[in-house]
This record gives sequence, structure tokens and C-alpha cells, in this order.
Amino acid sequence: MKKFKAFVAVLLCLAAVFCTAGCAANKKSALNISGAQIDYETFLYYYDRVHAFPEKYGLASDATDGQMIDAAIEQCCEYVAVNTKIVELGLTLSSSEKRSASNNLEDLWHVFSGYYEKLGVSKQTLMKIQTADTSRNRLFYYIYDEGGEKAVNEDDIKKYYNENYISFRAITGYLTTTDANGNTVVMTADQKAEMNKEFTELSTRLRNGQTMNEIVELYSKKHPDSTVSDQLQFIKKGTDSYPDGFFENVQKLSVGSNAVIITNNYIFLIVRENPSEDEAKQYYERYRDDCLKSLRGEEFDKIVEGYAAELSVERNDRVINRAVREVDKNG
Repeated sequence: MKKFKAFVAVLLCLAAVFCTAGCAANKKSALNISGAQIDYETFLYYYDRVHAFPEKYGLASDATDGQMIDAAIEQCCEYVAVNTKIVELGLTLSSSEKRSASNNLEDLWHVFSGYYEKLGVSKQTLMKIQTADTSRNRLFYYIYDEGGEKAVNEDDIKKYYNENYISFRAITGYLTTTDANGNTVVMTADQKAEMNKEFTELSTRLRNGQTMNEIVELYSKKHPDSTVSDQLQFIKKGTDSYPDGFFENVQKLSVGSNAVIITNNYIFLIVRENPSEDEAKQYYERYRDDCLKSLRGEEFDKIVEGYAAELSVERNDRVINRAVREVDKNG
């Protein structure tokens, strides 16, 4: 109870943080969340996101306006909860985190400025959203990274990394061709057999000592329209860059071995290979944060939802309905 009272006390202190000069009157706010005023544009942004991607927020594709409003309110509550917790814990964004938020905004604005201007969401509001998203990440790492209250053991992060990321070299072929009308069609059984024979011969050459670079040159000469490379590739389990089952098939190979893998309408010559020591270090540093989020992301979302559930919400349906109409018209 003491923690709850302290949490609410901080919320009250934060009212000024969320409220711009023009939102002093509650009638101009869409929501009053435990004293924090959520302005029209902020609610409009979140409602638009829910409207565009309802499944991402646990809704059916044909969700009602009421369901989407409730989901948008939940997002606003999490927005308030995260910002409040950041202040309560005395956390601040680093210079690099602020730059990241600013860069994300510029990327977003470069592509979608026309959309958001038409919708009625300003660049200033989007900056608040990007900063809140960055603060959410800051809170996540405060809890789960080294030294955190629920810090994940580095060995567990490395274990996840080793189980969910693989490196290899590959030549990719397609078991499709073009018919007389220019349409892409599946190869005949004889054509597939010929492709399989070619890839099997290349695999044998590798086992007999030829390098992947030499194999790529051979394949390129026979298939001048193909784009192949002996560059080391690095992927995560579940990537949509390769067909289903590809990761598992490559993972089964021992390091240094090669195999021909056929899946869907693709044929691959794969050489399983680990990166160099320096490359391995760089890869781990690059993907460590992703691994940590994969391990604790869902748990963290539950924590934030718990923070948000403690908040009281007062709705201004006139402002909310205005946002709904705007999204229906321009979203």
C-alpha cells in the first residue's frame, strides 16, 4: 500500500509533465489518468495505431470502435505509467538514447509526415511518443540488464544467442521457371532432378577441397542471371527471409560440413560455418539486447501492464469521439 501511495504521489507531481499550457482545462484533454492529462493528439496517435493494427493489441481485425478505444486507453495508461516510473526511479535518458529517439522521429517523419499532418498529429507529439518508447526501453534495461533488480545471467543470454542465431554460407536456387506467357511456374520433376544433381555435384566439390568462393564462381558462370555470393550470412530463428524449416535444417549441420537442402520451391547449398573470433564478438554485441528482450520482453510487458492497472482513468468522450471520427476519415 505504501508503494502504491508513493506511486500515485509521483503521478500527481507529473501532471505538469504530461499537460501542455493549452490543456489546463480538462475539456481539452482526452483522458485524465491519475492526474496526468492526455491531450487529443496523443490519444489520436494511439487510437490510430490500434485502428491500423488491431491484432497487435489483442483484437480481432473487425474490432468495434469501443474495443479499439479501450485498447488505445490502455496504451495511454502504459505511456503514463512508464514515464512516471522513470521519474520515480530517478532515471534519465543518456545522450545516445536521446539521439536514438530523435533519429527514430526523423526517420518516421521523413516517410509519414504527410500522413500524420493530415491526421492531425504534430511532430512535437511524435517526439513525445518516441521519447516515451525510449524511456520504456530504459526501464527494461534498468530491471533486467547487468546490476538490475531482475538481472538476467550473462550465460543465459549467451545460451539463447547460441540456440537462436546461426551463420553459414549459401547458394540459393529456385525450383521455378518461366513459361511461354512469362508466368512463374514450378519446374517439372525432370527439371527439379537436374537442379538437385547440379547442387549435389557442387556439394561434392566442396567436400573434395574446393572453396566456397570457387563454387560460387562456377555457379555464376553457368547461371549468369543469378546473384550469389560467398559472404557469411547470419540469421535469427523465425526470420521470414528464408522458408519455414530452413533454420532448423541448417542448425542440424555440424560446423564445417555442407549439405543440399530442398524446401518449398527453393534449393540451397549450405556450408555451416562459424564467424571468426572478432566477428563472433561483434555479432554478440549487436544482438545481445535482442536476446535479452526475447528472454524477458513478455514478463516486462506484464510488469508495465501492472503499473498501468493501478491508475485511475477519467474519459472525455467528446474528445475521444472526435479522434475516432478523424481516424475513420483519414486513417
